[in-house]
This record gives sequence, structure tokens and C-alpha cells, in this order.
Amino acid sequence: MRKIIDAIKDFIYSITDYGLIIAVIIIMTAILVWRFDILFNRGIDKEIIADLPIYNNKDNEPEEQEVEEEVQTGEEDEEDPEEESKTPSGLIATINIPQGSFPSQIAEILLNNNLIESKDEFLTRSIELGMDTRLRSGTFEFEVGTPLDTIIKTLANAY
Repeated sequence: MRKIIDAIKDFIYSITDYGLIIAVIIIMTAILVWRFDILFNRGIDKEIIADLPIYNNKDNEPEEQEVEEEVQTGEEDEEDPEEESKTPSGLIATINIPQGSFPSQIAEILLNNNLIESKDEFLTRSIELGMDTRLRSGTFEFEVGTPLDTIIKTLANAY
């Protein structure tokens, strides 16, 4: 009788161990899919951007002086007419992007400081520009009303 009870206990412990392993794998997979969704977002065509100079934070001088000009494909860049009509208001917003912030967190900070109108618009445009993985942390100053592309390129150290 004792052997049967020990066999049942061993079976239950084995099932519990395998169940925990499977649960951990499922949870880790769900977290990875959730976090990397923005990086692997399909259905959005990214524009080809010429190599841009990288600026030092200290002296604001580009490390590379030569910038290749973007090849014209015959299609004009379609800008949002509302964005062209926006003019900086003279109000300066100082924002601090914490180290390790994801693009969605950066969009939330920009939205809270009235620098962008839509979190989704910021995320979509940064993916289109191919700069969603290049957004940096640090302290930045922007004029309220600065165009979205300018904000993204500044945060990605592309200016």
C-alpha cells in the first residue's frame, strides 16, 4: 500500500513540475510577444532614410560632416497639411525620457507635455521613419507645436 501511495505522490509531483514549466514558458512567450509587437509590426512600410549624422550631446556638432542626399523616387513626400500649418508657439517644454523607455512610454510622455496629439500617430510615424528602435533617453527641450517628424528625429539623434 505504501508503494502505491508513493507512486501516486511521485506522479502528482511530476505533473506539477511539468505544469509549472509549461506555465512559465507560456507566460514568457506572452510577455515577449507583447513587448516586441511594436518592433515586428507588419503592414507598415518603412521609408528608406539616408544615413544621417550622429550628434554628440556635449557640443551638438555632427560626428560625420558628409550626409548622403536622399534619392528622389519621383514621389513627393506627402506631409500632413495640418502639420505644415502648425507653428511653434514659443512655449518650451522640457521632457525627461528615462533610461530603457519603450516607444509607447515615450509617446505617453510627449502626449502629457502637449507635444503630440496622438500616441498612435507618434508610434506609427516613428515606425514608418525606421526610428522606433533608435529613440534615446535623456532630457530634451521642444517648442510646443514642433512638427512630429522633427520630434522623432531629435529623439533618435538624427539631427
